[in-house]
Amino acid sequence: MIGKWLGPACVMLLAIAACGKKGATAPKPLPMLDGVYHFSERPPQLQDAIEGTLTVISDTVIVEAQPGPCSYDREQSWGRNHPYVYRCAEITLSFDRYNPVQKASYRTTTTIFERRTVCVRYETNSSGQRVCVQQETQSVPRQISVSGSLHMTRVQNPD
Repeated sequence: MIGKWLGPACVMLLAIAACGKKGATAPKPLPMLDGVYHFSERPPQLQDAIEGTLTVISDTVIVEAQPGPCSYDREQSWGRNHPYVYRCAEITLSFDRYNPVQKASYRTTTTIFERRTVCVRYETNSSGQRVCVQQETQSVPRQISVSGSLHMTRVQNPD
């Protein structure tokens, strides 16, 4: 008698388990991303803009950018959970594997010059203390990181 009930009972339990999650919703499908996109970012810390095109075809992204040329970085792009990474001159561009249009970013380093006042001449005062008697303002280089999001504008739909 138990054998007769085991098959239908399993089917019933599976059906209940599948429907049992109250409030659970299926993830929203991503919009169709295939196409050609343009990006142009002008970080205030950089002299030149970061601009170019992103071509998305199914699970492939192709990047052409200035500054360039760009090359695909296999080491940083390895694996399904890592973004597509391109090196374009000194700039690194990253594109999410599942949503490269809305989740794209750049990062680089640049040199800024800070003005600092430094002592260029010391003398010893009557108390025997060393004191600064002449100061000068100098520009001192410092490396900083620059990063941000790339904002895409569709320029061509897929063929």
